Amino acid sequence: MRRTHPEKIERGSTRKTRRNLRVRPRFSASGASFIFRLLSFLLFSSLILPPSSFAAAQTSAYAEISAPDASGFPKIVAVLDVYDANGQFVGGLKPADASALEDGTPRPVQELTEEPVGAQIVVGVNPGPALDVRDAQGVTRYQRVQQALGGWAQSLDAEKGDNLSLVTIAGPLIAHTAPDAWLASFAAFQPDFRATTPNIQSLVLSLETALAATPQVGMKRAILFVTPHMEDAALEAALKTVGERAVQSRTRVNIWLVDGEQYFNHPSVALFQALAAQTGGGFLTFSGRETLPNPETYFSPLRRVYRLTYASALNSSGDHALSVEVTLGGASVASEPREFTLNVQPPNPIFADLPAQLTRAAPPEDPYNTEVLVPNEQALQIVFDFPDGHPRPIVRAALYVDDELAAENVSGALDRFAWDISGYTTSGQHMLKVEATDSLGLTGQSLALPVVVTIVKPPGGSLVLLARYRFVIVWGVVGIAGLAFLAVLFGSRLRRARRERRTKRREYADPLTQPVPAALEPPTGRRKTTKRAAPDQVTDAAARLVRVEPDGTPAAAAPIPIDLPELTLGTDPVQASVILDDPALSPLHARIRQTEAGYAIFDQFSVAGTWVNYEPVTQEGHPLKHGDRVNFGHLAYRFEMKNPPTVTEPSLEFS
Repeated sequence: MRRTHPEKIERGSTRKTRRNLRVRPRFSASGASFIFRLLSFLLFSSLILPPSSFAAAQTSAYAEISAPDASGFPKIVAVLDVYDANGQFVGGLKPADASALEDGTPRPVQELTEEPVGAQIVVGVNPGPALDVRDAQGVTRYQRVQQALGGWAQSLDAEKGDNLSLVTIAGPLIAHTAPDAWLASFAAFQPDFRATTPNIQSLVLSLETALAATPQVGMKRAILFVTPHMEDAALEAALKTVGERAVQSRTRVNIWLVDGEQYFNHPSVALFQALAAQTGGGFLTFSGRETLPNPETYFSPLRRVYRLTYASALNSSGDHALSVEVTLGGASVASEPREFTLNVQPPNPIFADLPAQLTRAAPPEDPYNTEVLVPNEQALQIVFDFPDGHPRPIVRAALYVDDELAAENVSGALDRFAWDISGYTTSGQHMLKVEATDSLGLTGQSLALPVVVTIVKPPGGSLVLLARYRFVIVWGVVGIAGLAFLAVLFGSRLRRARRERRTKRREYADPLTQPVPAALEPPTGRRKTTKRAAPDQVTDAAARLVRVEPDGTPAAAAPIPIDLPELTLGTDPVQASVILDDPALSPLHARIRQTEAGYAIFDQFSVAGTWVNYEPVTQEGHPLKHGDRVNFGHLAYRFEMKNPPTVTEPSLEFS
C-alpha cells in the first residue's frame, strides 16, 4: 500500500479522512513498539548522559556563589543561588541557615537578602519543513509558537532586567536586548521553512550566546530551543558536547520539539529529551493541536537570588577561596569554592600637625619664676591611613618617644594623644612615632619624626629677685615708712600733751602762779584770711608719653610731657627728671632727646630694657614717630606729638 505523506494527510479536505489518518500512528503501535520506544529512550539517554550527572540534575540540591566582591573589605559580598532537587529556587532562607567558609574557616553570615534578578534567555529556532505545516484553520505550527512566545515577551516587565536573544542557524538575529526590541525582531523573522534543512548549529550558537557575560551579577542562563526532529548522524556527539557545557555553566536547555506525531518516537527526539533532563530544563512535543505552556514556567525559578554579606577575618594578601554551606531540611549543601584576590596591608598612622619645636618657659603671669615651666603637655592628632584602600576600625594606638612607650589608647578617641613634657627641664631633640593596630590584628608604624624641646629659663641674680618681688618690697617699704611716720607724729604729740598737763597741774598748785580771771576785751583786729592756690598750669608740650595697658587701651595715669630738649627717665629722683613707678627699672633708665630730625630715645644700660614697637633700643638710640609704642620694662606708653606730620599717599603719574 502507498504511504500517505503526513503533510498531505493534514491538508485533506474531509474531517473524517483527517481523523482516520491522524489516529493511525497512535493506535498502530503494538506492545513491542512501545517497548522499543522505551528502550530507545533509555539507550540514547545513557549514551549522552552519564549516570552520575543525570542523577545530579534530577535529584540533587545545589548551592552556587558568584565571584566574591571584596571592594568593601573587611565586608565581603557574594551572590548565592540555592536550588532543590526539583530545580526550584529555595526561598525564605535566613542568615543562620548559611555559613561562609573562608579558606575553609567558618565565618557567620551577617546578611542574607533575597532579591529579584533578571535572566539571560536565548530563544533558538531550528527551521525546517515541519514548522510550516498548517492546521485546519491555516495556521502553521511556527505561527502557534510565535503566538505563545510573543504573548510571553509582551508580559515581561522591562524593569526586571531580562536579557533576551534570538538565534537561528544563520546566527543571532538580535542579542542581549530588552523584551520590546526582541519581540519586534521575533515578529519579523519569517524564514523559508520548506527550503531549510534542520541543523544542530542553531543550538550550538544559542549556547554560545547564552554563555556571554551577563550584565548583572547573579543572572542565570536559559535556552528555549524550537526544533523539529533531525536526521543527523553527528547529532549524538554534538548534543553530548552541548550538554556538558550547559551543565558546567548551569545553563538550562528547554526543548520544544515541533513536528508530526509520527516523529515523536524518532531517536533524535530521545536525544533532545535527554539533553533537557540533563540540564534541568523542560521538554515537550507539539504537533499543532496541543496547547503550548507559558514559557515563564521555565524561567521563573531563575529570577531570584540571595545577596550574602559577612565580615572577613583575612589578614594576608593574595589568593583566597570562599564557599558557602547551606542547611536545607537538616542536610547541608556546599557550593564550589570561588577564588578571589585580596590586598591587605597594615594601617599607616600619620601625625596630623606635629610641631617641629616646643618651648617651655616661665608662666606669663610670673615671668621670673625659676621653679615652674609651662606647658606641661602637648596635644597630638593622628590620622589613620589604609594603603590597601579598605578602611576598618582601629583597636589600639600607641605613642613612642625616643623608642619608649609614652602613651597608649585602647578606647575612646584613639586618634588623640596628650604628650607629657613636664619632665623635660633641659633643651633637646626627641624622636616621636605612633603605632596603630586594626581590627584584623595588623599593626603599622609611622616614621620617626624629630621634635626639639627648648627650655627657656628666667634670668637670675639680685636684680631679678627684686624685680620678681617688687610689689611686695614696695608695699613693705611703704608700710614700714607709714608706721614710722605715724609713730613719730603721734609720739611727739603725746609727749607734748603730757608735758603741758604736768605744767598746768604745777601752775594750779602754786598760789603764786595760779591764773586770775580777768575781763576779756573783744577782739578789734582784722580777721586773717588764707589765699586760695591757683590751679596748676597745663604744660603745652610739643610731645608726650601716654600710659597704656598691655592691650593698648589708655591707662588711668597722667601723660608725661616732653617739654625739654632732653628728658631723662628712671627711678632715681636725682638722676632722672621723670620718675617711673616700677622698681624693676634702673635709676637712670632712658633718655629722650629732641633733635633736628625729630625725637629719639636712648637706653642707658638698663636691666629691664627699653623697646620701641617691641624692638630693643640700644645706647645708639632709636627714632620716635607719632603713635609708636614705647616699653620701659613692663611699663607701656604711646608716643604722641601735638602736631604730627601729615603722611601723604604717593601719586602715580602717567606720561
